Order: sequence, then structure tokens, then C-alpha cells
Amino acid sequence: MSDEIHDEAPAQEPIAKYIPPGYEAAHSDPAPTLEPDGERGGWASWTALRVTLGRVPLWFLVGCVPLVFGVIAAQGWVSFFERNIGGAYAPGEQLGWLTAPFRTDHAAGLGELRAATGIMAAVMTVLAMLIGVFCAGGWLQVFLERTSGHSVDRFFHGGARYFWRFFRVLIGVLLFLALGKYLIYGDLWSTYVWEGLFEVKGANFENLQSEATARRLTWLQDGTMALWFAGVMVWADYLRTRLAFLGSRSVLWQGIATFFMLLVRPITTLRPMLVLLVFELLVLVGLGWLSAGINHGVDAGTGMATVWLLAGLSVLGVFWKAIVNAARYHAAVQVVRVVVEPLGVEDPWENTVGGPGGPRYPVGQEEYAVSI
Repeated sequence: MSDEIHDEAPAQEPIAKYIPPGYEAAHSDPAPTLEPDGERGGWASWTALRVTLGRVPLWFLVGCVPLVFGVIAAQGWVSFFERNIGGAYAPGEQLGWLTAPFRTDHAAGLGELRAATGIMAAVMTVLAMLIGVFCAGGWLQVFLERTSGHSVDRFFHGGARYFWRFFRVLIGVLLFLALGKYLIYGDLWSTYVWEGLFEVKGANFENLQSEATARRLTWLQDGTMALWFAGVMVWADYLRTRLAFLGSRSVLWQGIATFFMLLVRPITTLRPMLVLLVFELLVLVGLGWLSAGINHGVDAGTGMATVWLLAGLSVLGVFWKAIVNAARYHAAVQVVRVVVEPLGVEDPWENTVGGPGGPRYPVGQEEYAVSI
């Protein structure tokens, strides 16, 4: 009897050979690297930051992109100052173009330099958006996969895999931002908000009783646009995550589903994003305060050490921004795995019988029946 049991046990092993592609992934437990327990414990944001900080090659590579763009844009200004300052000015006036004599003497050159920099910045902005689309796919590929190692290869694979889907998401984001600008800064706002609610005719704030009132109304308009912008960005992050998690290509349908997901589960979806925003602002405001203090102390006797220190603070800010942006995708992955039901793969063995590793026969049809 023991020999028979021993001989029959290995027969269970060939079943795995007949599992259709995608069935195991759709019916298995969540990947341990995503740490869903952290989300249930309210620490999705902290988990996202910790996991992202561990991906040093990735956030370093992503953070170098805006630094390279900044160096390219700064080359024109460096060359301009090298050509025009030299020894033509007193030591106290060699610090830059903020002095009145320098701006007066080189007004035409500075105007041309600003125009050229504006064109270059516009081109770099488009490139930065496209690179951001690529990086979004890379981050989601890394965070959603079960495997470990070769993170850079998987990052580039994910960026190429989801690029065109996420490019359509980018088009939708730009359209929604344009719609927000039209609604908030257009005639509709002036008619229904300024005139209808606050009785400001023609958006003319000169008729108001105090300057403080005009300032508050302006803050209301700008704050509404900021909330609209933040909402569109959060919607886009969750939309990209849903597309990658479900393997879907329908940006329109998933966009609608993402909107209702945010509407039905606002605390679960918005809380980690808000916490990450607080972390981001705390570090960036601290770096800005420190940088401003050092910058205000710059004078004729300032050495290169101070200049390098200011540059280092700027680099830290850029890298921190890249880390937090990636952490948002990790937090979105944690939330989506809890909230969204994955698209299941139909079980081909449902309502069938048969020996392990052998042929399967349907049950409930006229051709076959089961007898005990």
C-alpha cells in the first residue's frame, strides 16, 4: 500500500504543464515585493519611499535627465558671461547680471539670450514629458514584476512596453489641463464666479473695498487651478497603474474606471499621495530655505566652495523629486492591488474531470457523464 501511494504521488506534478499562459499569474497571491500589508497598516507611503530608495541605479538614472537638460541650457549663459564680463567690471560687479550697469550695457544680448533659452526650454519640456512617459512604464514594470535583479533592464523593457499606452494618457492629461484653464481662467469663471457670487463686474478688482479682498479672490482662482492640476496628476498616476496592472490597452475605458475608483474610494486612493506630497514639500522647502540663506550671503569674497554647495543642494532637490515621483507609482500599485479586481483568465478545466496529467472530459453535456 505504501508503495502504491509513493508511486501515485508524483503523478500530480505534470498538471503544471497544462496550465494555460496567464492562469497562474491571475489566480496567485500578490507579489511579496509589493508588501500589501504596509497598505493595510496605513504605511503605503512609507513603504513606497523605502522601496524606491533601494532602487538607487534607477532613481539616479532618472534624476540625471533634468540635470543634463539644465547643463545644456546653462551653457549659453556661461559662454555669454565669459565673453562679456572678464575684467571689464569692478570686482563687486563681476557677480552677475543683476547690477544695473551690466544690464544696461548688454540689454540686447541678454534679450537674445533669453529668447534662445525660452525656445530651448520649450523643446526640452516636450522631451522631458516624453521621457517621463517612458520612465512611468519603467517604474511600473519594476514594481509589478515578481522577479528581482536586473532592475535596469526591466526598467527599459517596461518603458518601451507601455510607452504608446502612456503616451495616450499624456494626451488626455494635456487636454484636461487645457479644459481646466478654460474653465477657471476663462469667461465662464468671470461670469458665474466673479459676477455671480462676488458681484465683481468684468473681473475688475479696482471696485472692491480692499486690496486684501482682491488678493483672496485671486488666491481662490489660483488655488482652484492647483487642485484641478493635482487631481489630474493623481488620476493619471492611477490610470497608468491600472493599465499596467490589468494589462489593458483601453485608455478611455480605464480612464473612466479610474475616475469612479477615485470617487468611490477617495481616502484609500488619495491618502498615500497626500502623505508623499507632504514629504516632498518638507524636503524641498528645507533645501530651498538653506539655499536662499547661502545665496543671500554671496559677495565679492565668496569662493568656489559656496558655489559648489549651492549646486549640490540643487542636485539633491532634483534627485529627491525623482524619488518621490517613483514612490507615487509604488503607492499606486499597492492601492490598486487592494482595490481593483484583476482580470481573471478563464479556467479551461472548469466543469471537467480527468486524471492528473491526462485528458479532461466535460461534465454536464450529453456526450459524457460521471458515475461513482
